[in-house]
Parts: sequence; C-alpha cells; structure tokens
Amino acid sequence: MRTALIVLAVLALGAVPDVRAQYPWPVPPFDQSQPITGTFCEYRDTGSAPHFHNGVDIPVPDGSPVYAVADGRVTSLDPNGANAFVRVERFAYVHIAPNPALSVGDSVVAAQTVLGTILPGQGHVHFVDGYVGSERQPLREDGGLVPYEDPWAPAISSVRFALQPTGQRLDPDALTGPVEITFRVAERNAPPEAAASRRNNGAYAVGYKVLSADRSTELFVPGADGVRFRFDSKPSNAYVHNVFDPAQSSLSAHVYRATNALTRTEAWDTSTLPEGPYTVMLFAEDTRGNADTVYVEVAVTGEDLVPPPPATLRHAVEESGTARLAWTEAAADDLAGYQLYRSTDALQWSLHRAPEELPGPVVTFDDAAAPDTTTFYYLAATDASGNVSPQSDIYGVRPGAQRRQVLIVDGFDRTEASGSWQQAWHNFAVSHGQALAALGVGVSTCANEAVIDGTVALDDYDAVVWLLGDESTTDETFSSEEQARVRAYLEGGGRLFVSGSEVGWDLGARGSGADRAFLRDVLKARYAGDDAGTLRVAGTPGGLFDGVQFRYGTSPYPEDYPDYFTPTGGSEAVLTYDNGRVAGLAYAGVFGDGSEAGRLVLLGFPFETILGGTAQRAVLRGTLDFFFDDATTAPTPALPATLSLQAPYPNPSAGSPTLTFSLPRRAHVRLTMYDVLGRRVATLADAPYAAGAHRLTPDVRHLPSGTYFVRIDSDLGQRTQRLTVVR
Repeated sequence: MRTALIVLAVLALGAVPDVRAQYPWPVPPFDQSQPITGTFCEYRDTGSAPHFHNGVDIPVPDGSPVYAVADGRVTSLDPNGANAFVRVERFAYVHIAPNPALSVGDSVVAAQTVLGTILPGQGHVHFVDGYVGSERQPLREDGGLVPYEDPWAPAISSVRFALQPTGQRLDPDALTGPVEITFRVAERNAPPEAAASRRNNGAYAVGYKVLSADRSTELFVPGADGVRFRFDSKPSNAYVHNVFDPAQSSLSAHVYRATNALTRTEAWDTSTLPEGPYTVMLFAEDTRGNADTVYVEVAVTGEDLVPPPPATLRHAVEESGTARLAWTEAAADDLAGYQLYRSTDALQWSLHRAPEELPGPVVTFDDAAAPDTTTFYYLAATDASGNVSPQSDIYGVRPGAQRRQVLIVDGFDRTEASGSWQQAWHNFAVSHGQALAALGVGVSTCANEAVIDGTVALDDYDAVVWLLGDESTTDETFSSEEQARVRAYLEGGGRLFVSGSEVGWDLGARGSGADRAFLRDVLKARYAGDDAGTLRVAGTPGGLFDGVQFRYGTSPYPEDYPDYFTPTGGSEAVLTYDNGRVAGLAYAGVFGDGSEAGRLVLLGFPFETILGGTAQRAVLRGTLDFFFDDATTAPTPALPATLSLQAPYPNPSAGSPTLTFSLPRRAHVRLTMYDVLGRRVATLADAPYAAGAHRLTPDVRHLPSGTYFVRIDSDLGQRTQRLTVVR
C-alpha cells in the first residue's frame, strides 16, 4: 500500500460549503475572508504573451501549506519551475511545491489534504477554478471562495478620449467622429493603508453611457445597460487587447478600452448626436456590488478631424533605373491626394511629392532611382480638411543592373491585437533591404497581394526574400494562392529565403492537409514546436552559417513564440537555438515536378528581429552564397568607429519614433528618456547589443506633449538627442 497522504487535522472549521457552488479558502483559516493581490481576468503582460489572469492570487508566506478546497482526485501535477502546480479536477493551485506524497490519481479531502507549500520567492498561491479554456470567476457572488468580504469600491482614473482608428488624442471639449474611451481602474481589495498590490487590481465589470449635459437623459447606452465587459468566465487571450489598452496597461495598471466589445474594436460614434455639450458616465464594479462612477463633461463638435483611411503601398520595384511605385486608393469621399516621402536611410525623410502633385485618382508614381543608392518610400493620404492618414508600410528600391536582383515580398498583414507588433504600419522591409544592399545586390519590394494577382512575378528575380514577421493563422502565412506561386517558382529553379515565427504553427499545427503538405514538400520542414524557449541562435558547424552567432526577438517587437522544426525531404539544419532545437534549415535540389534544382532557406523566427546589422548581413551573405555558389556579394561594411545615436524620426512624433544607435563593438546599452526637468520618464533599452546598427521604435503615446531627451549610456560613452512629442 502507498505511503499515506500528508494530512493536517483542522479543528473547528465548521461545515464545508457545497462544492458545486461554494468552497472554503485553500489556506487557513478556511472559514475567514482572505486578502487578494490579483483578481480574475485582470491584465497580465508577463510571461510569453499578454493575457487575462485566469485565477486569483492569495498572498501567504513562502513555505506555507496549501490545501484542497474540494474533495477529488489529483489529475496532474508539475514540480518544476516557478509555475509548479497541483490540479485536482477543475481546481488548480499554482506556485506551490507539490506534496511529495501525492501522485496523479490520489484522492484528496477538502480543507484537510496538504497539496503542497508556497515556493520560495512567490509569496502567494495562484488559485484557478475551471479547466484550461473554461476558467470561471472564483470570487463570484453566488459561490466560489466563501466567505469573502470586500467593502472597498474600485477607483477610476486616467480618462482619455482618442480618435479611431488613428489613436489621436482628443480634448473632451472637442470630440468628433468615432471616439475611443479608455480609463484606468484600480480595484481595491483592501483599505487605503494596505500594500499597493492589494489596491490596484482589475475590475469585475466596466462600462459607459452617454447622457445629456444635465445627466437627466440617457442618449447612448451600448451593450447591456452600458456594461462592456463582465468577467464571470475567462475570454480567449486573443481578445486581451480589445479589453486592455497595451500602450497604457501593465501588471499593476489596468486600463480598459471601454468603447470596445470583447471580440471586436468599436467606438462611440459622436456623429449620431448634434453638436453640443454632453456627459459621459464611466463606471466600474467589483463582485460585491461596490462601484465607482465618474462623470466627464464633454462637447461634440462638427469639425472634421477624421483622417482618410491609409493607402496600401503595393510595390516599389526597380525597372531600367526607375523606381516604380503603386498603391491602393484610399477610399474617402473628400480625398485630396497623397503625400509621398523619400529617404536613403529610412531615418531622415523628406516630402518628395505633395498632394497637389499626387491627387486622389493617382495610384502610381515613377521616380528616377539613383545607381548604387537604396531609396525608401512611404505615403499617407490627405483629405480636403488637411487631415492626414496613418502612413503606409515602408518599401525600398536599389538598382543593380549588373548584379543579382532580389525581390523582398512583404507577407506581413497581421493587425489583430494579439500580435506583437502594435502599429498600423511596419518597416520590416527596411532591415532586409539595407542588409541586401550592403551585400551588393539589387533590391525591389512588394506586398504579397501583388504576387497573388500577378502584378509582380517571382520569376523576374534571381532570388526572393519572403518576410512574415509573426503572421499567424488569422491572416495566414501562405494562402493557397501564395502556395501555388511559391511552388511554381521553386519548381522552376527559384531561390527562396523565408523567415517568420508562425510558419510551422500555421501550416503544420493548425493547417489543412494541403497546408501540411506544402510545409513538408515545398518548405522541407515538419512542425516540431511553437516556442523554442530561447532567443539565442548559432550556425551549425560546417553549415552555410558556420561561425554565425546572434540574439533575436527583442526589437523591433518582442518575439514570444518562435517555431522550431524537424528537417525533412532532404533539407538539413543550418541554424540551431542554444538549446539544440532547429531554428533554420536549408535545401538544395529539385522541388516537386520541377526539372531544375532550386534552393531554399527557412528560419523559424523573424529576420527583422535579429539584433544588429552585422548579424543580419551575415545571415543574408550565407544565404546568397548558398543560393548562387559564387562570390556575388560585396564586402561587409566596416563597423562604426564610435558610439552614435541618430536624431529620432519623425520628430516631432505622436506615436512611435524610430531611434537608431550604432556600436563599434558589443556593449551593454541603456537607452533612457528624460523630460526637461531631468526626470526619467521611460527606459527604452537596458541590455547587451552586438556591434553594428540597431533600431528601436518605442511607443510614446502615453507621454504628454512636450520636449524630451533620449540618452544612450554604455562603457563606450554617452550621447543625447532631443525628441518632441505632440498630441
């Protein structure tokens, strides 16, 4: 017979509530209300990705015993790491060292069986009611943890109004168009003198209403009586940024996007009301009916502050010394035209063509392309009132008449809030274009849609670089149309370089039979896993990246789920993560029904997140040498002689300026922002970086308008640049 379970006798507990609805606390005294330091469905930006908190946190000292709240059987346990846990059927107890006398299948008794003890350094048990994917509110008023006493109401603060979809801040006295309302809620689970961790938790329910100026009449009430979010059960983490504003929220700051619905972005359409004064009522509640209500006096104005939708840049391709640009028309009744910007370094931009030169109907432009010069472009639409849309993605061109011609295909379309990149536009083609240009090849760029409809032909280029970022299942890494184009290109002897963190996940783990076949037969890979668990990569000995080592995944966005593969169909591993998993593979040979040998390199992480221009060039140099078996690339440019920090761009900035710094050797870098009084307002980077150029795009939308200073510090010296933030 097995060793008996460790059981502590508990005296004078009283009756144990019916576990179908109620249950005691998992730490003594079981029949008394316990403190809370984390509420159900509050915001979490820790771990591998932002998510909803799926339980409640109950603070108790390290080493304290944790008990079962209901009779049942142990269904799983894990003694490893900070998230060690014991699960008893629908209940999970996390951050505990499991009782060594327990095994899966053992019976436990409510308020008697010790499941484990609080891990060192954790100071709390994370308690979950419900199976993964169906967790429910443990502090529900009709059951859950009882008794629970909470007489303290939540507190609302930091109310903001913004124009959608641009995020432009609006004054409450001048609201127009579709408006997003955000506000912070601090659910207070303790009196004012208690620790901050007990006074800054997430709410149970939040919402808003629009009232007449005297508050006597409800004019707009969204949803059920104005409630936008109520957390009786945990939603999918894919919706976390529909609920919480990622630019303002953190582990201890829960800022709700009150005008949204759970599954989609919405706004308060002020155009449905006449111009004039109104009152916006904001409210937040906890599970015990305590509430805070804030009234904000606002005014709706008829002024046109709504910009036109952005135009989509479809291609910037080089033909006979000319950069040929094309974009989709911005659909707006009052469209005036387009502002076209040009740069040779993607940092210092100039207005190349004004709306008068590119009026509304125009969707193409030919520009004289300078030999041996990489030129980048983006554009924005303007309307008759002078409102300017968000910018397009940035694409680049470099003529290379006597050299290899490489096409960059921008396959990144991910716009849902669950993605790591949060801007409406991206500059991922810049790092690819600069690295290719430095290696002496010609460059053109196009959107994947231009490949699908045949506007740009893959066969016209010596090699294709297909970037996917963290494109995933919603927008697809490779659609059926793209798969057909890529398959035909490789069967015709093409050279293809693909990078992205969700290719295996989308095609292999979640794809159809055709998707899995494309991954296996064309990309020569089998999906092995969705989280490589490390941000370090090295070339395999003797392979085409032999001697190459680098870090990735922190800039220009955090990469939280890099794929890893199993080579198949004759491919071989050429890059490995530092835990031995396959990060990249290569294949040379005939594809499918082709008669001419093609070549392929596939990375399980986004190329643009490789830290440092030197490492990026090394990866593409090895790739091009593998593709062509000859010295087709130019010498790698020399490293900078000194530390440098370039001026931010754009400056002034209302969103995410680009900051670029260069290092002559590897160094630990701290990049900090200060206001005019010398107070630190943000730490943008604090990590080691490789030699070469690095680019960051921090979000400054949370900062008030004004002048700031960006300073870089390292053992190489210190540099400072001025940045103006506007609203």
